[in-house]
Amino acid sequence: MARQDPYDETGHRTPGVDDSISAATRALADATATLTRLLGKQAQSVVPEVSEALAAGLREASRGLADASENVARRGGDHRARENRREKVDRTRADLLDAASRVIAAQGYEGASVGDIAAEAGYTKGALYAHFGSKSGLFLALARERLGIAMDDPALDMPGLTDDGVDTEALADWIRATQDDPNLLLSLEFLSYGLRNPGEAGELVELHVRSFETATAQAVRIRQARRRAAGEDPGPDEPTQQDRDLTLAIISVLNVVTLEGKLTGSPHMSPEAGARIIARLVADG
Repeated sequence: MARQDPYDETGHRTPGVDDSISAATRALADATATLTRLLGKQAQSVVPEVSEALAAGLREASRGLADASENVARRGGDHRARENRREKVDRTRADLLDAASRVIAAQGYEGASVGDIAAEAGYTKGALYAHFGSKSGLFLALARERLGIAMDDPALDMPGLTDDGVDTEALADWIRATQDDPNLLLSLEFLSYGLRNPGEAGELVELHVRSFETATAQAVRIRQARRRAAGEDPGPDEPTQQDRDLTLAIISVLNVVTLEGKLTGSPHMSPEAGARIIARLVADG
């Protein structure tokens, strides 16, 4: 009969397994102790040597089973405690990061105090320092969460840019949703922090470059799909200079439309205008 593992492949405890093992072990230990007493009395009148050896062996088995039962129970309790602590730590970090995104977007990095962020999350300042060390540590962790994206992940593609062309309506809707995002100004805070603190900007630089490369990967896929559809050589898998130039042009349009268009409300910098321009850039690229 196959042994049932008390922990699944994720490291979580399988409900009921340790409890069943512990209960069975305790019951067996009790039964062994009882058998020791009964057999000891019966064998004593027949063969004293056998009686003593049997009693000693059964006592040893009883002690071993009792220790096993205690270890199983302790292990289960320790694992549950560790799991609870880990969940609490993860939840606290997530709450603080979420609160930081709101407070910093509203007040700016310089204007947002540790107390403001902690209060928004519902924790003390000590909790923030315990998890991130400082306000800058929290800010960099937030940048990693927002900018630390994986390369070549189609799930991160800009909506509306497809292998068949640009769906300007879908792209305009996405730009409009970005304008309405309460965290819109976070992107500016990441940039301004790096510019104001060049000595601490190394990781922010890497994150922004990686974000650009992720957008460039979409440009590569679009270029290859368009060329295949035209019966042409799709070209290299690595980005060309033209792919990077197209990416830079698209990002530039998005920044102007999202930020200045939001500020001015001008129809010439509207989401629809931005989507039309990007469609022309992709067609020419």
